[in-house]
Amino acid sequence: MNLQSFRVPEKIYCKKGCLSVALEELKYIYHKQKVLIATSLDMQKQGKLKPVTDKLNELGIAYAIHDVYAGMTNAVKIFEPDCMLAFYEIDCDVILAGELLMAMEKKIYFITVPCSVGISSQVKPLAYDNNNLADMVIIDTDLMSTNINYICWVIHATLGTAVCACDSDGATDYSDSMAIQAIHLIFAYLPKILENPVNDYALEKLASAGTMAGIAFSNAHASFDKSKNHARCAELLGMDLEILTKKLEAVSKLYLKFI
Repeated sequence: MNLQSFRVPEKIYCKKGCLSVALEELKYIYHKQKVLIATSLDMQKQGKLKPVTDKLNELGIAYAIHDVYAGMTNAVKIFEPDCMLAFYEIDCDVILAGELLMAMEKKIYFITVPCSVGISSQVKPLAYDNNNLADMVIIDTDLMSTNINYICWVIHATLGTAVCACDSDGATDYSDSMAIQAIHLIFAYLPKILENPVNDYALEKLASAGTMAGIAFSNAHASFDKSKNHARCAELLGMDLEILTKKLEAVSKLYLKFI
């Protein structure tokens, strides 16, 4: 049965360098005072949190850094955050952040900040609770890795996400529009990233593709379990099925090459 609504996070920032503006809004619009940064130990050790912590210090917003793999702790309870910011590179980490959020005694403002080009989990409902989405999403390519191996791995999954959204029985005109654009962006800009992994414009386009694919997948109630021949997807793209199949296989070969 098709959906009766189309749900997305309230705010999606999606421009290179947007982290600073988004965090300023956190203080001046939403008046948040304590931010729990939910991340992995690896992200901390690599120093990737510095742009976030520097800006929070500048704004005078208190923060605590928490390992998402530690779950709920007394330290988190004592800190009493009014906002949580999930800062991550892999889907598992944001899922764990979502579980931590739902373990809180009260609902707090939730921000997702993906640090992988093309990842889609930032706009999907939180684990075990389809009624919750992130309140704010920050898509800033300044924070994202330009490792071509990792980009190909993520984009391969993202392309599958968008195609599954097109093939879903729950697809609507709204989810289709996002899925189709995500697929077009991947086919157009993945080759440009292969030529130059630091192509800022191409990175932004692939980051947008991931976000759109996630929105489409969630709103189409899609599933990876149902295998289809992608005829509907090809029709939506105005593309011969054989050509689409070859394009999908080409991305799969890239994925196998770089894993």
